[in-house]
Amino acid sequence: MREYEEYKAVYCTLCRVLGEEYGLAARGLLSYDACFYVLLRDCAESGKNPEYKAGRCRFNPLKKCNYQMNCGESYRAAAALTVLMSYQKARDNVDDSKGIKRIAARMISPYLRGKYKKAKARYPQFAEAVEQAMATQAALEKEGCTSADRAADPSAKALSAIFCAGLGSETQKRVIERVAYCVGRFVYLLDAYDDLEADLKNGSYNPFIRKYDIRNAEELRTSALQENILRSLHMTANEAAVSFHLLTGEVHRSILENILQDGLESACTAVRKKYEEVNESV
Repeated sequence: MREYEEYKAVYCTLCRVLGEEYGLAARGLLSYDACFYVLLRDCAESGKNPEYKAGRCRFNPLKKCNYQMNCGESYRAAAALTVLMSYQKARDNVDDSKGIKRIAARMISPYLRGKYKKAKARYPQFAEAVEQAMATQAALEKEGCTSADRAADPSAKALSAIFCAGLGSETQKRVIERVAYCVGRFVYLLDAYDDLEADLKNGSYNPFIRKYDIRNAEELRTSALQENILRSLHMTANEAAVSFHLLTGEVHRSILENILQDGLESACTAVRKKYEEVNESV
Protein backbone atom coordinates (compact mmCIF):
# COMPACT_ATOMS: atom_id res chain seq x y z
CA MET A 1 0.00 0.00 0.00
CA ARG A 2 2.86 2.40 0.80
CA GLU A 3 4.41 1.77 -2.61
CA TYR A 4 1.04 2.26 -4.30
CA GLU A 5 0.55 5.61 -2.59
CA GLU A 6 4.09 6.66 -3.54
CA TYR A 7 3.49 5.69 -7.18
CA LYS A 8 0.21 7.65 -7.23
CA ALA A 9 2.03 10.67 -5.82
CA VAL A 10 4.56 10.55 -8.67
CA TYR A 11 1.73 10.16 -11.18
CA CYS A 12 -0.26 13.06 -9.74
CA THR A 13 2.82 15.27 -9.56
CA LEU A 14 3.59 14.61 -13.22
CA CYS A 15 -0.02 15.46 -14.09
CA ARG A 16 0.35 18.80 -12.33
CA VAL A 17 3.68 19.56 -14.04
CA LEU A 18 2.14 18.76 -17.43
CA GLY A 19 -0.54 21.33 -16.77
CA GLU A 20 1.94 23.96 -15.63
CA GLU A 21 4.28 23.42 -18.59
CA TYR A 22 1.86 22.81 -21.48
CA GLY A 23 -1.61 23.88 -20.37
CA LEU A 24 -4.54 22.30 -18.56
CA ALA A 25 -5.67 20.14 -21.50
CA ALA A 26 -2.21 18.58 -21.73
CA ARG A 27 -2.94 16.74 -18.49
CA GLY A 28 -5.13 14.41 -20.55
CA LEU A 29 -1.99 13.13 -22.29
CA LEU A 30 -0.56 11.68 -19.08
CA SER A 31 0.88 8.17 -19.53
CA TYR A 32 2.50 5.46 -17.46
CA ASP A 33 5.53 5.52 -19.80
CA ALA A 34 6.42 9.06 -18.68
CA CYS A 35 5.80 8.12 -15.05
CA PHE A 36 8.27 5.24 -15.45
CA TYR A 37 10.81 7.74 -16.80
CA VAL A 38 10.55 9.80 -13.59
CA LEU A 39 10.90 6.73 -11.38
CA LEU A 40 13.93 5.35 -13.20
CA ARG A 41 15.76 8.67 -13.61
CA ASP A 42 15.27 9.64 -9.97
CA CYS A 43 16.56 6.23 -8.92
CA ALA A 44 19.61 6.52 -11.21
CA GLU A 45 20.47 9.99 -9.92
CA SER A 46 20.35 8.72 -6.33
CA GLY A 47 18.97 11.90 -4.77
CA LYS A 48 17.19 12.29 -1.46
CA ASN A 49 13.92 10.52 -0.83
CA PRO A 50 11.16 12.89 -1.98
CA GLU A 51 8.79 14.66 0.39
CA TYR A 52 5.08 14.88 -0.38
CA LYS A 53 2.25 17.19 0.56
CA ALA A 54 -1.48 16.56 0.51
CA GLY A 55 -3.73 18.16 -2.09
CA ARG A 56 -6.79 17.63 -4.24
CA CYS A 57 -7.16 16.60 -7.84
CA ARG A 58 -7.85 19.51 -10.23
CA PHE A 59 -10.35 17.41 -12.19
CA ASN A 60 -11.99 15.75 -9.19
CA PRO A 61 -11.91 18.01 -6.11
CA LEU A 62 -13.36 15.19 -3.98
CA LYS A 63 -10.30 13.08 -4.62
CA LYS A 64 -7.35 13.52 -2.25
CA CYS A 65 -3.87 13.33 -3.77
CA ASN A 66 -0.28 13.61 -2.67
CA TYR A 67 2.19 15.73 -4.62
CA GLN A 68 5.96 15.77 -4.51
CA MET A 69 7.48 18.93 -3.09
CA ASN A 70 10.31 20.58 -5.01
CA CYS A 71 10.05 18.16 -7.94
CA GLY A 72 13.16 18.13 -10.09
CA GLU A 73 14.16 18.15 -13.73
CA SER A 74 12.94 14.60 -14.28
CA TYR A 75 9.31 15.76 -14.13
CA ARG A 76 9.79 18.55 -16.68
CA ALA A 77 11.63 16.16 -18.98
CA ALA A 78 8.86 13.57 -18.58
CA ALA A 79 6.23 16.20 -19.40
CA ALA A 80 8.07 17.10 -22.60
CA LEU A 81 8.43 13.43 -23.48
CA THR A 82 4.68 12.97 -23.02
CA VAL A 83 3.91 15.76 -25.48
CA LEU A 84 6.49 14.59 -28.04
CA MET A 85 5.26 11.00 -28.04
CA SER A 86 1.59 12.02 -28.09
CA TYR A 87 2.07 14.19 -31.15
CA GLN A 88 3.97 11.51 -33.04
CA LYS A 89 1.32 8.94 -32.07
CA ALA A 90 -1.41 11.24 -33.39
CA ARG A 91 0.46 11.66 -36.69
CA ASP A 92 0.87 7.91 -36.94
CA ASN A 93 -2.86 7.40 -36.39
CA VAL A 94 -3.67 9.93 -39.11
CA ASP A 95 -1.52 7.97 -41.56
CA ASP A 96 -2.38 4.40 -40.57
CA SER A 97 -5.71 4.31 -38.72
CA LYS A 98 -9.27 4.36 -39.96
CA GLY A 99 -12.66 5.60 -38.84
CA ILE A 100 -13.14 7.39 -35.52
CA LYS A 101 -9.55 6.84 -34.44
CA ARG A 102 -8.25 8.65 -37.51
CA ILE A 103 -10.79 11.48 -37.16
CA ALA A 104 -9.83 11.98 -33.51
CA ALA A 105 -6.15 12.09 -34.45
CA ARG A 106 -6.82 14.73 -37.10
CA MET A 107 -8.71 16.86 -34.61
CA ILE A 108 -6.06 16.75 -31.88
CA SER A 109 -3.00 17.12 -34.13
CA PRO A 110 -3.25 20.93 -34.58
CA TYR A 111 -3.46 21.41 -30.80
CA LEU A 112 -0.49 19.11 -30.20
CA ARG A 113 1.64 20.70 -32.92
CA GLY A 114 2.20 23.88 -30.95
CA LYS A 115 2.95 21.96 -27.76
CA TYR A 116 5.31 19.73 -29.73
CA LYS A 117 7.34 22.70 -30.96
CA LYS A 118 7.68 23.97 -27.40
CA ALA A 119 8.80 20.58 -26.07
CA LYS A 120 11.19 20.10 -29.00
CA ALA A 121 12.83 23.47 -28.34
CA ARG A 122 13.42 22.50 -24.70
CA TYR A 123 14.55 18.91 -25.32
CA PRO A 124 15.81 18.64 -28.91
CA GLN A 125 17.59 15.35 -28.17
CA PHE A 126 14.27 13.78 -27.14
CA ALA A 127 12.56 15.00 -30.31
CA GLU A 128 15.42 13.74 -32.48
CA ALA A 129 15.26 10.27 -30.92
CA VAL A 130 11.47 10.03 -31.31
CA GLU A 131 11.47 11.34 -34.90
CA GLN A 132 14.26 8.99 -35.94
CA ALA A 133 12.47 6.03 -34.38
CA MET A 134 9.22 6.89 -36.16
CA ALA A 135 10.97 7.24 -39.53
CA THR A 136 12.86 3.95 -39.13
CA GLN A 137 9.71 2.21 -37.95
CA ALA A 138 7.76 3.44 -40.95
CA ALA A 139 10.47 2.19 -43.31
CA LEU A 140 10.45 -1.26 -41.71
CA GLU A 141 6.68 -1.49 -41.93
CA LYS A 142 6.73 -0.40 -45.55
CA GLU A 143 9.19 -3.15 -46.47
CA GLY A 144 7.06 -5.68 -44.55
CA CYS A 145 9.82 -6.59 -42.08
CA THR A 146 9.49 -10.21 -40.98
CA SER A 147 11.80 -9.91 -37.96
CA ALA A 148 10.16 -9.00 -34.65
CA ASP A 149 13.62 -8.11 -33.31
CA ARG A 150 14.26 -5.56 -36.06
CA ALA A 151 10.73 -4.17 -35.79
CA ALA A 152 11.09 -3.58 -32.03
CA ASP A 153 14.57 -2.08 -32.29
CA PRO A 154 13.69 1.56 -33.23
CA SER A 155 11.35 2.04 -30.26
CA ALA A 156 13.78 0.35 -27.90
CA LYS A 157 16.73 2.46 -29.07
CA ALA A 158 14.72 5.69 -28.80
CA LEU A 159 13.67 4.92 -25.23
CA SER A 160 17.25 3.98 -24.35
CA ALA A 161 18.65 7.24 -25.73
CA ILE A 162 15.99 9.35 -24.02
CA PHE A 163 16.20 7.72 -20.60
CA CYS A 164 19.98 8.05 -20.26
CA ALA A 165 20.36 11.53 -21.81
CA GLY A 166 22.21 13.87 -19.46
CA LEU A 167 23.17 11.29 -16.83
CA GLY A 168 26.52 12.12 -15.28
CA SER A 169 27.61 8.70 -14.06
CA GLU A 170 28.86 6.52 -16.91
CA THR A 171 28.15 3.35 -14.93
CA GLN A 172 24.58 4.35 -14.15
CA LYS A 173 24.13 5.46 -17.75
CA ARG A 174 25.07 2.04 -19.11
CA VAL A 175 22.60 0.35 -16.78
CA ILE A 176 19.78 2.74 -17.66
CA GLU A 177 20.50 2.27 -21.37
CA ARG A 178 19.95 -1.46 -21.08
CA VAL A 179 16.93 -1.31 -18.79
CA ALA A 180 15.21 1.27 -21.00
CA TYR A 181 16.07 -0.65 -24.18
CA CYS A 182 14.55 -3.85 -22.79
CA VAL A 183 11.43 -2.06 -21.54
CA GLY A 184 10.99 -0.31 -24.91
CA ARG A 185 11.36 -3.62 -26.72
CA PHE A 186 8.94 -5.31 -24.31
CA VAL A 187 6.26 -2.63 -24.75
CA TYR A 188 6.49 -2.79 -28.55
CA LEU A 189 6.29 -6.60 -28.65
CA LEU A 190 3.48 -6.73 -26.09
CA ASP A 191 1.44 -4.21 -28.11
CA ALA A 192 2.01 -6.30 -31.23
CA TYR A 193 0.92 -9.42 -29.34
CA ASP A 194 -2.19 -7.69 -28.00
CA ASP A 195 -3.10 -6.30 -31.44
CA LEU A 196 -2.66 -9.56 -33.38
CA GLU A 197 -6.36 -10.18 -33.99
CA ALA A 198 -7.22 -6.58 -34.87
CA ASP A 199 -4.19 -6.20 -37.18
CA LEU A 200 -5.01 -9.46 -38.97
CA LYS A 201 -8.59 -8.33 -39.48
CA ASN A 202 -7.64 -4.83 -40.69
CA GLY A 203 -4.63 -5.87 -42.73
CA SER A 204 -2.36 -3.68 -40.61
CA TYR A 205 1.33 -4.39 -40.18
CA ASN A 206 2.25 -6.65 -37.29
CA PRO A 207 5.72 -8.23 -36.96
CA PHE A 208 4.35 -11.48 -35.58
CA ILE A 209 1.89 -11.88 -38.44
CA ARG A 210 4.75 -11.39 -40.88
CA LYS A 211 7.22 -13.56 -38.99
CA TYR A 212 4.92 -16.56 -38.55
CA ASP A 213 2.93 -16.04 -41.77
CA ILE A 214 -0.39 -15.98 -39.91
CA ARG A 215 -3.33 -16.12 -42.31
CA ASN A 216 -6.44 -16.66 -40.19
CA ALA A 217 -7.77 -16.22 -36.66
CA GLU A 218 -7.42 -19.91 -35.80
CA GLU A 219 -3.65 -19.75 -36.30
CA LEU A 220 -3.43 -16.94 -33.75
CA ARG A 221 -4.39 -19.26 -30.90
CA THR A 222 -2.13 -22.23 -31.52
CA SER A 223 -0.04 -23.18 -28.50
CA ALA A 224 3.19 -23.11 -30.55
CA LEU A 225 2.62 -19.47 -31.61
CA GLN A 226 1.67 -18.39 -28.10
CA GLU A 227 4.75 -20.06 -26.61
CA ASN A 228 7.11 -18.47 -29.15
CA ILE A 229 5.78 -14.97 -28.54
CA LEU A 230 5.68 -15.34 -24.76
CA ARG A 231 9.22 -16.72 -24.72
CA SER A 232 10.49 -13.56 -26.39
CA LEU A 233 8.52 -11.35 -23.99
CA HIS A 234 9.69 -13.23 -20.89
CA MET A 235 13.34 -13.13 -21.96
CA THR A 236 13.11 -9.37 -22.53
CA ALA A 237 11.36 -8.73 -19.20
CA ASN A 238 13.89 -10.89 -17.35
CA GLU A 239 16.83 -9.01 -18.86
CA ALA A 240 15.28 -5.68 -17.84
CA ALA A 241 14.89 -6.90 -14.24
CA VAL A 242 18.41 -8.38 -14.06
CA SER A 243 19.96 -5.22 -15.53
CA PHE A 244 18.09 -3.03 -13.05
CA HIS A 245 19.76 -4.77 -10.12
CA LEU A 246 23.07 -3.24 -11.24
CA LEU A 247 21.64 0.21 -10.48
CA THR A 248 22.83 1.56 -7.13
CA GLY A 249 20.15 4.18 -6.45
CA GLU A 250 17.50 3.68 -3.76
CA VAL A 251 14.87 6.32 -4.60
CA HIS A 252 11.68 4.55 -5.81
CA ARG A 253 13.66 1.30 -5.95
CA SER A 254 10.96 -0.95 -4.49
CA ILE A 255 8.37 0.43 -6.94
CA LEU A 256 10.66 -0.19 -9.90
CA GLU A 257 11.38 -3.73 -8.71
CA ASN A 258 7.65 -4.33 -8.50
CA ILE A 259 7.11 -3.04 -12.04
CA LEU A 260 10.00 -4.95 -13.62
CA GLN A 261 9.62 -8.22 -11.71
CA ASP A 262 5.84 -8.48 -11.37
CA GLY A 263 4.21 -5.81 -13.51
CA LEU A 264 5.66 -6.89 -16.86
CA GLU A 265 4.77 -10.52 -16.17
CA SER A 266 1.21 -9.51 -15.22
CA ALA A 267 0.88 -7.65 -18.52
CA CYS A 268 1.92 -10.78 -20.43
CA THR A 269 -0.56 -12.88 -18.46
CA ALA A 270 -3.42 -10.49 -19.16
CA VAL A 271 -2.92 -10.69 -22.94
CA ARG A 272 -2.37 -14.46 -22.88
CA LYS A 273 -5.63 -14.96 -20.98
CA LYS A 274 -7.45 -13.00 -23.67
CA TYR A 275 -6.52 -15.62 -26.25
CA GLU A 276 -7.19 -18.50 -23.84
CA GLU A 277 -10.70 -17.19 -23.15
CA VAL A 278 -11.40 -16.97 -26.88
CA ASN A 279 -10.22 -20.56 -27.31
CA GLU A 280 -12.53 -21.76 -24.55
CA SER A 281 -15.53 -20.00 -26.08
CA VAL A 282 -14.95 -21.44 -29.57
